[in-house]
Amino acid sequence: MATKFDFYSDEFQLDPARKFKEMQEKCPFHHSEKFDWYSVFRYKDIAAIVRDTETYSARFGPGPDRAKPEDAPVLVSADPPLHSKQKKAITAAFNPQTIAAMEPDIRAFVSRRLDAMVEMEECDLMEEIANQLPMWVICRMLDIPFDRDYEKLLGWVDAIAGGVFSDHDEEMHQNRIDMMEAVYNYFGPHIQAKIDQDKAGEDPGDDLLSLIAKARIEGEPVPFNHILSFALFLLVAGSGTTTTLIGDFFHRMMAHPDQWQKLLENPALLDPAIEEVLRIDSPVHGLFRTNNVPVQLGDLEVPVDSKICLMWGSANLDPEIFEDPLEFDITRDAKILRKHLSFGTGIHACIGGPLARLECKIVVEEFLKRFDGIERTGPMVPYPYPTLHGPYKLPVRLTARKEG
Repeated sequence: MATKFDFYSDEFQLDPARKFKEMQEKCPFHHSEKFDWYSVFRYKDIAAIVRDTETYSARFGPGPDRAKPEDAPVLVSADPPLHSKQKKAITAAFNPQTIAAMEPDIRAFVSRRLDAMVEMEECDLMEEIANQLPMWVICRMLDIPFDRDYEKLLGWVDAIAGGVFSDHDEEMHQNRIDMMEAVYNYFGPHIQAKIDQDKAGEDPGDDLLSLIAKARIEGEPVPFNHILSFALFLLVAGSGTTTTLIGDFFHRMMAHPDQWQKLLENPALLDPAIEEVLRIDSPVHGLFRTNNVPVQLGDLEVPVDSKICLMWGSANLDPEIFEDPLEFDITRDAKILRKHLSFGTGIHACIGGPLARLECKIVVEEFLKRFDGIERTGPMVPYPYPTLHGPYKLPVRLTARKEG
């Protein structure tokens, strides 16, 4: 009897670790007859597929639905050599020097938010800091106003991200179509203005969209629809995954007070603690590739042009790589921890990974300056759609540090 696996089931979404363990042991390659896509669960198999960019393509999109021919492939959806050229166009926005230069402003924003939280007896940690900080950073990078448009942008992220792994939910699909028109109307004039400045020989700025507008790929400017795809991808990927990382960090620490105590006693454990949170709670369960030729995955004969999900979250819990993988342990060896696949690997390793880590680190550092304790006041509410894995709501009570 074939092992059952339903990505969209509550059983999986609420407890993916248990199901990942079962699939690794009993069914490392799975075919969903209902949705006609394949899943890969073991680290070594996922790593092999990622390395083989000739056989396995990203150009048909990161989700189960096939990207349309008119869709502009960007980064996670681009194959070599286009991927490398696109990455080069935005490298300046993500190099170590640029990220380091952002730290003082990020710390100032976090400090303002946490100072406000000191005055609250209870709050939703996601609402007060985990949602806001990544969106503020992305707004800066895209040169769009955070204070005016935060709520609107957050709603768009939910709609766009929710549609990536949509279970053919008609209402969500229609909402996404409506949102995409609004997003186009929002970003379109902003992007066109930067393109026009560049054409006129003016410098549109040093924000991310300006860098792309000024970039040349094979001597030609980046097309408008590609820049728009960049903006949407960075809006969702840059905010959603970092938000879940921050939420997961505090969610895990409240569930494991012994690990929290280790961190309090040894602040040098913060970096490995962030990596351990990323490992055990991958913000995204997995992303897709499409095979250019027929392939064999275990006993499965996979026809050409099939959608194949690489389950990052399962690879991160593979006992062949991580000892006692279901144990949350912030003292794991740093070199082993860095093997986790939460930010992908190979040419598609997330260029924003270092920035996400920095944002989470600053939040924790500033939190420890202001608070002695944190406890739940209600259950964690997970994301209402399966694209992101982590807290959507995290109600807590904070104990502020006593002066003196």
